[in-house]
Amino acid sequence: MSKSDKKEISFEKTMRNTELISYLESFIKSLKNGKIVIEQSGKFVCLTPTDMVAVEMEAKQKKGKEKLALEFSWKPEIRISSSEPVFQSDDYQQMS
Repeated sequence: MSKSDKKEISFEKTMRNTELISYLESFIKSLKNGKIVIEQSGKFVCLTPTDMVAVEMEAKQKKGKEKLALEFSWKPEIRISSSEPVFQSDDYQQMS
C-alpha cells in the first residue's frame, strides 16, 4: 500500500464507561471474526488482523489523572498461490 492508498480514522471523545464497554465489546467481536471495520462520517478502514498480533500497553498515573493506552499491530500475511486473488467491492472503495 502506497502513501496515497493510506486510510486512517482517528477520534477522541469523552464517554461514559457503558459506552466505552460497548465499543470494546464490538472490537472484541470483530477481532474474533477476523475483520475490524471502523467507520466515521462516510469513511471507513477495514483491518484484517493476522494470527500474530503485537500488543503494546502503557499505564500512567499522575496527580489527578490516570491513563491507559493500548496499541495493536500486525503485518499482512504473505500468500503464495497459482491463482490471482478475488477482491471484494469494498476493497476498492475510496474514502471521501
